[in-house]
Amino acid sequence: MDLEQLRATCEARVEALRLPHRFSTRDLRDAVAEQRGRPIVLRPLSTLGAMDAPCGIRLETPDADLLFYEEATSPLHQNHILAHEISHIICDHPGSLELDQDTLRAIGFDPTLVRRMSGRTSYTSEDEREAEVMASVIRQLMYRGRESPSIRPASGAESWDALFAEPHRKKRHRK
Repeated sequence: MDLEQLRATCEARVEALRLPHRFSTRDLRDAVAEQRGRPIVLRPLSTLGAMDAPCGIRLETPDADLLFYEEATSPLHQNHILAHEISHIICDHPGSLELDQDTLRAIGFDPTLVRRMSGRTSYTSEDEREAEVMASVIRQLMYRGRESPSIRPASGAESWDALFAEPHRKKRHRK
């Protein structure tokens, strides 16, 4: 599939979610969770920035989808990571990441509960390419006619709120 066809397919999938004209990451997460009939749980990790480690991981369990995202990056990048990982869910990608049981336990997860797992370490696979295009479409639609979120969010637990903050409207300067 060429890029134009892929983009059109991604746009159709986002339209099928029936999101409002202006939507947030929370709206996206809630729409996909409702469509799947299971919660999507977000978890920050500061260990993902290690060499050759993905900056986002999706784990599918029988009861929920868990999205891990790099904590030590900007809110704008965190939102893109989340949009990318949610895109894997929307596209029903089977997952290709393999983590050993010790690594799964280190991030606080029981390996016996994992059904599918994906993580972005490269963009060479078709699934990764599709998820990246889908995430770009989502982010463009999310911020149409608005400014990007702040690059200096509050720290600690308040930074979670920054991930779900409504994007800022552009300010008009009067002459």
